[in-house]
Amino acid sequence: MHPIPVPTELPTHLQPLFARMNHTGVQPDQWDCAETAVLTDWLYIERWHAELADQAELEWLLAWLRPCHTARAVELADAVCILRLEAGEIEASIELATSLLAQTDDFSLRHTLALALAAQGNLDQAISQLEHALNQATHSSDAVIPSEQRIQAWLDLTRLLQNNKALFKAIRPAKQAIALAQTHQQDDLLIEAIHVLVEQLIDQGGADEAWDFLKPLLSREPTASQQALWTLAFARLSSELTPPDINQGAACLLAARNPDPLIKLMIQRAESSQDHHTLLVAFILGLIFRAPIDVTAPLAAKLLLRDHDRQRRTAPLIAAASMALAEIPDERSSKRAHWYRDAMMQLISVAQHQGIPEAAVKQWAEDEQLLLEQGIIERTYQTLMRELTHIPPWLPQAIALRATTELLVIGAPRDAKAPYLAEPTDKNGSKPSRT
Repeated sequence: MHPIPVPTELPTHLQPLFARMNHTGVQPDQWDCAETAVLTDWLYIERWHAELADQAELEWLLAWLRPCHTARAVELADAVCILRLEAGEIEASIELATSLLAQTDDFSLRHTLALALAAQGNLDQAISQLEHALNQATHSSDAVIPSEQRIQAWLDLTRLLQNNKALFKAIRPAKQAIALAQTHQQDDLLIEAIHVLVEQLIDQGGADEAWDFLKPLLSREPTASQQALWTLAFARLSSELTPPDINQGAACLLAARNPDPLIKLMIQRAESSQDHHTLLVAFILGLIFRAPIDVTAPLAAKLLLRDHDRQRRTAPLIAAASMALAEIPDERSSKRAHWYRDAMMQLISVAQHQGIPEAAVKQWAEDEQLLLEQGIIERTYQTLMRELTHIPPWLPQAIALRATTELLVIGAPRDAKAPYLAEPTDKNGSKPSRT
């Protein structure tokens, strides 16, 4: 056993005992536990529980606790095993966990052993160890294991089975984790478990089954959990969503001032559709929240694809609004200059289809109030809304949210979690001028 530095703030009356115990070659099992307890108690409470001890100090304390205090020894062994794993000392972690478990069974330590075996590549053994721990916890009336630990263990078992290509077997522990997280209101772990199960079902080609599982868990309540679940649904299960489903999710997200998942869903749908209504809704939503030009410009191009599209009454508005978005400094758009040039050429083409010669386009744009500083973005989405065959019930809610956000510009920070809702900035962080 290697000596360690004198622990910080070690009481004076304990220093002689520490000096005697802190010698190379000292054998802890040859000491009287009653004599060492006063020091190990102090180290356990004042250093370990205060999160002040490093790995060397914990290993030293563990060596002294093993002959005297089994429960504390197992607790420290688990911590030391995790530290060894983090340091890449996989074999040493497995050896320590195995030796302690031979003396006493412990849920947390066996869980850690399973993770070490998995890191070693022994998935079958890792699964066996974790199944044993969970089986013991389920059937033992004496086991008082925090719900978070049991949920995490079920999640880790799910992932181990997935990695071992036992996908069918992985469904049960995932559902166990979900049920346990719901019972104990562990929202973060619940979301994580739902993600794990839904992603697996999707990867297996069961998007419909994933939606059937997820849908009953959803509501309009704008809680953090519901936002996370609707974000998952919008991002991964778009093809399964009906208009009423989208309406419900949009109501939740907009009430929570988190429009990003809705914007991304509608843009994704528009990109894979030739339906004019779908394209219009996505473009309108992009304009409302100043979505990056990288995603809104292609929508404008699809809306103005054909000659007769460029002859429409609203064509100049669409082209001009796209160019106006490209004018706004925005770090989210890596090709803003490219899209600005593209939008300018598009506006010139629209003007020509409207009977305006190229030389007169600049004056025409000013006369028709098609410039950014003339409020072209707002006027465009307000006009395009009148072209919709039906207005989604959440669209007025989105406009109201944007209006509220405008009022909050002065004296209040934006929500950093909503990059489409947040105002675009240039590299110096300054806001672009707005009418």
